[in-house]
Amino acid sequence: MSEMISRRSDCLRIHAHSEVSPGRGAEFLLAVPRALFRAARRAWKTHADEKLLRELSDHQLRDIGIRREHIPHVVRGEWDI
Repeated sequence: MSEMISRRSDCLRIHAHSEVSPGRGAEFLLAVPRALFRAARRAWKTHADEKLLRELSDHQLRDIGIRREHIPHVVRGEWDI
């Protein structure tokens, strides 16, 4: 009898966990805000990096190997330093 009860409780526990987990539709709905958040974070970081480089003097920029007109390309990853 106790074995039957433990089997039933295990079965109930498995069903309870499977009902709570989100399906593929829920994951897709969550993927959109996550992608928007990542894009906003990347744009913010790009803007901050470009602002930081623009505040450097021409001498400091020359020391790290870039020219002022190359800043947007370097920040966006189009060129390597």
